[in-house]
Amino acid sequence: MMPETEDLRQQKQHTGMLAWILGLVMVPFLFLGACFAAPYLLVLRWRQQRREDRLKALMKSKGRFISWAEFARAMRETGGTCIEERFSAKGPVRIWWTPENIAAESPHEIIDWFTMRKGKQHVAFVRWCRERYTAAEGGSAILVETWAVPKKEIYALWAECRPESRKARWIEVAPPEILPNRQGREAVHSS
Repeated sequence: MMPETEDLRQQKQHTGMLAWILGLVMVPFLFLGACFAAPYLLVLRWRQQRREDRLKALMKSKGRFISWAEFARAMRETGGTCIEERFSAKGPVRIWWTPENIAAESPHEIIDWFTMRKGKQHVAFVRWCRERYTAAEGGSAILVETWAVPKKEIYALWAECRPESRKARWIEVAPPEILPNRQGREAVHSS
């Protein structure tokens, strides 16, 4: 055997042993991270649920709250616009309804949610939509109860509203709270 091959094999053994020891040392840190992450995520979810419950109670007190069945009937019979206020790709999601045709009323271009959440030139539409429709104080849209509504039912209504020829429209809106540079944070406290 050549000396260079033996040196290379010894280096690989030392590297393998070092990686194994380092991996073993990291296990307690990963365990501690998981122990802290789980309660942290539970607290975040609890806070979000409380915020949603407070908003729901406020909208009920203002007469701006309807059941899913009433909403679906209104969309099919009279039309209007469903505003899907999406905070992230995984949620939470608030569904609002207005009898108005937002596409016709909006002085701003309506784009897809993924582009909208990046902010920049589309901040004006996000703010306009919040002020006019989804603001807890001063908005006119009605919050829809979606708890316990199967996603399949929501997607079915969404699919019905996609063609431009329909009198009912469905738009997704990025709330001001998720825009870059925390634009719109002052509007957060009113929702």
